[in-house]
Amino acid sequence: MPKPRIPEQIVVHLGAPDSDAMNVTESFADYIKNVASSEIYPTWPEEALRANIMAQISVALNRVYTEFYRSRGYNFDITNSPAYDQTYVYGRDIFGNISEIVDEIFDSYIRREEFIEPLFATFCDGVEVSCNGLSQWGSVTLANQGLDYFSILKNYYGDDIVLERNVPVENIPSSAPSVTLQEGDTGRDVELIQRKLNRISTNYPGIPKIYPVDGFFDKSTTDAVKKFQEVFGLDQDGLVGRATWNQIQFIYNAVKKLYTVNSEGIRVTDVQTRFTDTLSEGSSGEGVLTIQYYLSYIALFVPTVVEAAMDGSFGPATANATRSFQRTYGLPETGVVDRATWDRMENVYYEIISQIDYEFIGGRILPFPGRVLREGIEGNDVRVLQEYLNLISESYPEIPRVNVDGIFGPSTAEQVSQFKRIFDIPGAPDRVNAPAWNAIANIYDDLYTGGSVNDGQFPGYNIS
Repeated sequence: MPKPRIPEQIVVHLGAPDSDAMNVTESFADYIKNVASSEIYPTWPEEALRANIMAQISVALNRVYTEFYRSRGYNFDITNSPAYDQTYVYGRDIFGNISEIVDEIFDSYIRREEFIEPLFATFCDGVEVSCNGLSQWGSVTLANQGLDYFSILKNYYGDDIVLERNVPVENIPSSAPSVTLQEGDTGRDVELIQRKLNRISTNYPGIPKIYPVDGFFDKSTTDAVKKFQEVFGLDQDGLVGRATWNQIQFIYNAVKKLYTVNSEGIRVTDVQTRFTDTLSEGSSGEGVLTIQYYLSYIALFVPTVVEAAMDGSFGPATANATRSFQRTYGLPETGVVDRATWDRMENVYYEIISQIDYEFIGGRILPFPGRVLREGIEGNDVRVLQEYLNLISESYPEIPRVNVDGIFGPSTAEQVSQFKRIFDIPGAPDRVNAPAWNAIANIYDDLYTGGSVNDGQFPGYNIS
């Protein structure tokens, strides 16, 4: 669920949600012009018109952004029924001054300061019907008193609203992934599902919490998905196909009350994940190091994929390696690591390492285990990490030794933090992602190999 965008088109159902009525597709701007011409009078003061139109835009965008109807299996974005949404009269004439205002502001919406989703800006006429939102006739009174449209909106929705302006207009695809998510998968979609299930479990405590939320579909994620499916009457297969995805989306939006003017709201941190969005020539940093690591490891097993040097800089060589991967796996050969390329690259990497037994043997270098290691995680991969760092600590006493128990506790977190400080490894100090694992494994390899030669003997490689 990225930040909101203005849809190029919106599909309107001409009736109540379950009615056998036709759907019509309009450009978003034309839809708002129709709603405004049907809901308010063109003779009203301009500031009242602007306030009402902004509320209508935000209501429609809330429906699109939350996939209010789509997540429930409907094939439309909004209805034309004022009992459910807002009035739309198919084929009606549009008032000229309303059309001009909409053309100016249709790429804006109302949100609360801390939230990113369009506010469900409830409104009513304020004469025959009252509501917890904007009064249409009341907005006329306020405009006649000299208030501008933003002041009118704040009067009804509170001082903590802001206007998001110049929002990009795009074709907005369904948020559901194109493939079914299952145990062993990884990526942004998995991480978002984990977060949503954890939030849902606050209201439905029978659904177990997923820890850690790391974008890796493990057994705890499967258990949570199965329990969710049981609670909401779905097939209990532990897979996140379109039906399960849509139901998670719908229940998540419902428990956060995103369809109300006083919603719990979605913060930027709710939609940000550890998965970098787009990497291309000129990019640098941790995300680039990660994809270079994946490409280099995949290249060991897939001859048509070119290795990438791990320097953290996305240059022509990394772009060429990316194109070789995209060509091999049927993706557009852009040389740019977008979401689809990133997720496919991770899945291929994890398919390769899934056959590896993470058993520590002295001198054996194992690849990144496919999940970010951090406090609270247990397993043989943590045991390997501890063995690596314990040997490194013999040469770097600032790094404490730990009991090798396969449990990533506070002492292991301190080990990792000290290693990353000494070797200037980017990222969160107490977490081990692919670049950090690679650095630890390389230093371990250097020290282990160097320790097996005689005094004064050249070890046969350049010491890192």
